[in-house]
Amino acid sequence: MKKQYLAIVLLFLLSEAGLPAQSLENNEYYKKSVEYAGRSQQALDEGAYSEATEYALQSQEYAARSKQYIEEMLLAYRARSAYVAAKARMDLAARVNLRSRAAAVYDEAAAYFKSAETRFNAREYESSIPDSKKVVELLLNFETLYPAQAAQPGPPPANGPAAFYEVKLNLKQRDCLWRIAEYDFVYGDPRQWPRLYDANKDKFPQPDNPHLIVPGMILTIPSIKGEERSGTR
Repeated sequence: MKKQYLAIVLLFLLSEAGLPAQSLENNEYYKKSVEYAGRSQQALDEGAYSEATEYALQSQEYAARSKQYIEEMLLAYRARSAYVAAKARMDLAARVNLRSRAAAVYDEAAAYFKSAETRFNAREYESSIPDSKKVVELLLNFETLYPAQAAQPGPPPANGPAAFYEVKLNLKQRDCLWRIAEYDFVYGDPRQWPRLYDANKDKFPQPDNPHLIVPGMILTIPSIKGEERSGTR
């Protein structure tokens, strides 16, 4: 009975140890958790219950660390995504000289952005996210709220090539580099999307992931054959 009881307890510990870290299997804490879980299972099979219990407890400890690590990584990702979106709105507001016509709105957004940037750089991710979101909230529709003040400079002629593209929020058909490159005023060829990625990867929430773009990002459209480009679409 005692051996059966120990076996049940160990199986519970092992199952609990493996739960938290399934989404990020490359972190070292997860690997250690799996390693000790394997050792515990082997010891359990050999009837070394005391040793198996110790390994199971170590596996559970590393699993807890893995869970914390994953939560920190996800928080950093959320903070970076929010910061990139805020920076894109601030860059656009500065480019169209919003401050000259709506100084109060621009200055408030700039203050929140400075706070978000300071906290993000200090890795105070949790407190930087609300500040970044406030920037986006203040500047989300400023083109509509202040049309005369926020008119984008140098719009391209009809069907002419644009120099910049602002990523749109389209729930039916999300913007992606493939679709953007396909627009006539961009390249008219979706296969040219790597050019957009190479020219703008430093603006991406995850610079190594060309598939993750967020509304409000301003993408630079480099010329292919020396064609003249102007304006933002």
